[in-house]
Amino acid sequence: MKIFSRLCAALLLLPTLCWAGMLLDEAGLSALIAKNDEYQLLDARSAETQRAAPIAFSTAYRVTTPINNGLVLIVADDDATAEKVARSIPAAGNRIVHAVQGGSATWRRVIANTPATPSVSGTFVIPKNTCEQGKPIQELKRDKPLQQFKTH
Repeated sequence: MKIFSRLCAALLLLPTLCWAGMLLDEAGLSALIAKNDEYQLLDARSAETQRAAPIAFSTAYRVTTPINNGLVLIVADDDATAEKVARSIPAAGNRIVHAVQGGSATWRRVIANTPATPSVSGTFVIPKNTCEQGKPIQELKRDKPLQQFKTH
């Protein structure tokens, strides 16, 4: 029975023990964002703060929020809460969790100073047999003129 109770206690502490992240300051966050273009940003601030000042492309954090593998960043109302949330996220695969020191103010400064990366690839290849010349397979024909909105 003692072994079972110790095993249960160890499993409860596992998320805390597996948190390999740290509290990132502005410089550390800038460097991390520059190296990683894909990450999950979790907004663990209060619901009122999230409504008043939403963070673009963030996911509101709840205990039931699905957490991605890869880089996960936590923004909260204070550093202690950010660290607590980061520690509560279980380790999995290649998941790296970091809490953002200074919350949304730090996040906004870093994003404002980060150059935008183009979302369009520098190269484009047209797949074979997709741009054939000649008669089109299907044509759109409009027999009726466009109808305007009618008011009754």
